[in-house]
Amino acid sequence: MAEDTTKSTPVEAKADTISLTIDGRAVTVPKGTTLLNAAASLGIYIPTLCWHPKLKAVGACRVCYVEVEKWPKLAVACATEATDGMVVHTASDQVKKGRRAVIEFILANHPLDCPTCDQAGECELQNVTFAYCIDDSRFEFRKSRFVEEGMTTTFDDLRIGPELILNRNRCLLCYKCVRANKEAFGEHDLGVYERGNITRIGPAPGRQVTNPFSGNLAEICPVGALTSADWRYKIRVWLTTSVPSVCNFTSSGSNILLYKEDHKNHIYRTTSRTNDDIDDGWLADVSRYGYQVATSPERLPEPLIKKDGKQVPASWEEAMELIHKRFTEIQQTMGRVCIGGLIAPNLDNASLYGFSKFFRTVLNSNNIDFRCDYPMLPSVGDSVFSRLCRQPFRIADIDDSDVIVAFGSDLIREHPNEYLRIRRARTFGKPRIYSINPFSVKSADVSDLELVYRAGADELALTGICLAAVEENLVDSAMADEFKSKVAPNTLAEAAAACGVDEAELRIVARALAEGRKVSFIVGELVTRSVARESIGAAVANLDRMFGIRGKGQLSVLARQANSRGAEKMGVLPEPAAPTREKLTALWGMFPDSQANNSDAMLALMKKEEISGLFVVGSNPIMLYPDQEFVREGLGKLDFLVVCDLFETETTALADVVLPLSSWAEYDGEYVNLEGRVQSARRAIRPVGKSRPAYEIIMALADKFGTDAFPSLEQLSLEAGCLLDVNDQPPLPDEFLEVKPAVEEPDKEYPLPIFVCDDPHHRGHLTEKAPSLANFASEAYVELSPGLAVEGNLSDGDLVRVESETGKIIVAARISEHLENNCLLVPCNFSATPVMSLLMRKRRINRVKISKVDD
Repeated sequence: MAEDTTKSTPVEAKADTISLTIDGRAVTVPKGTTLLNAAASLGIYIPTLCWHPKLKAVGACRVCYVEVEKWPKLAVACATEATDGMVVHTASDQVKKGRRAVIEFILANHPLDCPTCDQAGECELQNVTFAYCIDDSRFEFRKSRFVEEGMTTTFDDLRIGPELILNRNRCLLCYKCVRANKEAFGEHDLGVYERGNITRIGPAPGRQVTNPFSGNLAEICPVGALTSADWRYKIRVWLTTSVPSVCNFTSSGSNILLYKEDHKNHIYRTTSRTNDDIDDGWLADVSRYGYQVATSPERLPEPLIKKDGKQVPASWEEAMELIHKRFTEIQQTMGRVCIGGLIAPNLDNASLYGFSKFFRTVLNSNNIDFRCDYPMLPSVGDSVFSRLCRQPFRIADIDDSDVIVAFGSDLIREHPNEYLRIRRARTFGKPRIYSINPFSVKSADVSDLELVYRAGADELALTGICLAAVEENLVDSAMADEFKSKVAPNTLAEAAAACGVDEAELRIVARALAEGRKVSFIVGELVTRSVARESIGAAVANLDRMFGIRGKGQLSVLARQANSRGAEKMGVLPEPAAPTREKLTALWGMFPDSQANNSDAMLALMKKEEISGLFVVGSNPIMLYPDQEFVREGLGKLDFLVVCDLFETETTALADVVLPLSSWAEYDGEYVNLEGRVQSARRAIRPVGKSRPAYEIIMALADKFGTDAFPSLEQLSLEAGCLLDVNDQPPLPDEFLEVKPAVEEPDKEYPLPIFVCDDPHHRGHLTEKAPSLANFASEAYVELSPGLAVEGNLSDGDLVRVESETGKIIVAARISEHLENNCLLVPCNFSATPVMSLLMRKRRINRVKISKVDD
């Protein structure tokens, strides 16, 4: 797709400017601006093929020729810096002649297979050829061709990755794909080989392009040299309509376009819709191919109800009547609040708000939560960790931060956009970047220093940084004494030894935080998932107070799901933030005073048979909650379970009523990204089968209960909109908090710490239904270090038995060059492997043992 040259290449901000003349028009631009961008600031278009606004210019294609007075030859506008007093011509006869010659040279060996090329209609070479009216050639020789041995067709299709097809004969050698792969994504699985007229692009011999950003390479290719198998030969672009939407699988809310065809009610592809404040025009593969979840043939087609122990098809009316009848019976029989609700945090604001309103105003229940995959959640709504989750954060502020710290976050798996943003800051600036985790991560490749602390020693690593500041005299003595009185251990040597990090490394981070003028401190999913999140949160708050991070930058626990922040703002918590509760009370004229139980507490109450009914919307707790048997036992004791989802899952299999849920692509909705930014997604296709949006299900159910509190979707959305302006960002404590964690002794029988995570190409329980994402990974595996592999006599792909106190799985080994210690990683995205059976919900560090499965 053609780039918009009005977006400027990132350049280091400079106070001085220069003035020049372009096509007779004077312009003043910052020093360091290229001629291409200077012309763009005047609205003057200069064609390009190799240039990209987010990459360093290389001047490979030469199509952007311009004439500079007093220069002996034409200049390439994308790579020539404007200087004071320059006089530039972009449309002179000499420029036109030069550009025509370049295009003619490119076309000398370029196959003219436009009728069968997927890029037709979007091809930049087509556009520039058309603009310069080139319809013949001076060359009459046979076009040079790459021909594979045994090839019987003029097409040289090579699959170089699970979703990438390469046609080398169409390649212009603009190097845009290779540059993006290395500069923007930090990947090296695509390169340039040979020289001269046999130069070719491709992966290393025997390798494939499998990185989690690979789909961008096809999108930025100016011709049809790189195309996506997802889109290839399915439909012509001019037969589709694009619809603006946002990614439903990452919390950044990447802006996207869904290409659909109305007659077949089908989505054919996703492309970027550049929003420089959020995504820079790049998409993670999970954002690009995740739309396939909506068009999967495995979607639930109609409601199901359980009769005689079997789920059978039913009408919506029959299902709603049954839900109303059973929920009413449970309330009357139990005589108290005994119904709970779990809802997925990737649903739209109206659905989340409607869910909260239904439970509180119709069922008089505060038993609602969106955090279905976290154990041992805080019992109060205003805990330190909860406050950290609502601290302000702006993605774009990463760009000019001079110190960036990622703590407890495997960024590529959790926040791929933020990883690319940090990489961009590294490429175009000079920040100091630090990665601090219990295991080494790929995203640390941009870091000046990677600190790997002992599993379970999160607070000790943070306390160690603060103690380093004390010993380096970076804080005043009164603050130092106050801090040391609240923590244990309280010497740097002890803290460093306890967390397994070198004292010198802790001192380096402390000095950087103290000296930084603008700091971005990211707290990630490894902290959110931890049962010790409150203790770790206290250590983070202490660090913030010690260095004044929020006063000169930003510090926040980043939301994980597409609308986690929206769920908080809509009050989908057992105890919403005080300002949110006040607003809800004003909207409804009431707020129930019943006991408030989070998802973790609700599951425990189900086991005790104190909660008898459960309404689950869009979530799959059996697959995602970190103690599978605990969930199964709780759900098994319910009198009545209702589950709404897109697919049949482990949780729907237990349900008394199953309702087909529409995907986000099937209705208009608003979402709140991790910054608190509200964004809209437009409907691309009609609801699949008899599915309905969550808000429509909730409103229909409320109608069965005879309430008039849900008169229309417009009213529901209006009320939800009132909550968006509520300031729910609370202050952090203005004193140091006590942080004295107990040291967990290692287990000799189960020695290896295990961390459950997402595969880089998947999110949650839905994306395994996307064929393109399944092409990258379709089953669970255990990721381990080369050292552990040698110790266990394991090779890549060997079957490994992973055992804990509570469960056992058999998966393939994946040896990772990025892991350096004895931690194991296992993705939780594949329903065939009960990964969560290995975990215990109250265990801070889950440990396992591994053994090779003999043939």
